[in-house]
Amino acid sequence: MKKGDKLQPKGHLEVWKVHSNGERELHWSDHNVITSGMGVGLSHFFAASGGDSILDYQILNFQVGTSGDTSDYGVSTYKLQSPLGAGEYGAESALLVEQLTPIENGSVAGSVKYFPRIRFSNIHRVNKTAVRFTLVLDDATANVSDPINEIGLFMRNPRGLSSHAPILAAYRPFTPIKKTDSFSLVFLWTLQF
Repeated sequence: MKKGDKLQPKGHLEVWKVHSNGERELHWSDHNVITSGMGVGLSHFFAASGGDSILDYQILNFQVGTSGDTSDYGVSTYKLQSPLGAGEYGAESALLVEQLTPIENGSVAGSVKYFPRIRFSNIHRVNKTAVRFTLVLDDATANVSDPINEIGLFMRNPRGLSSHAPILAAYRPFTPIKKTDSFSLVFLWTLQF
């Protein structure tokens, strides 16, 4: 970036069904919303007023949920409508699921929520200004009774609090899909800065 350039992040999300035989089926593909949480995190970073580690500003967690509304979301969205809770990711899941208290609507939320961790091996630089997150719900993960239809990416801890407090940085509701153990659900999420 040069002096005077405006930062206008954008993103694109693809949702794939991947069967054990390798067959892939595109379930959904469209742009996403960069939320005001991204702006909050970046303002803390540039003002040196938040976390003291670069890890605090990285997108290292995500959530999936079951009550996304494709007609009611936008930049001011600060949480998933109905994120998966305790045990809903599955006892046999390969995900590392953390219990964290997120920042919601400007304040640290009063209750703990569940956030799968994004492995560094699942974060790839696409080009000089884009990064792709590969989020995998394997066949043993998130086989819940309600269809999954929303997902969010979270910046790890931009305020630098002693207990990590993630903030929603990007969000997207999508066409519902009933997750079962007959396939993995793979989210390919590219953010461009």
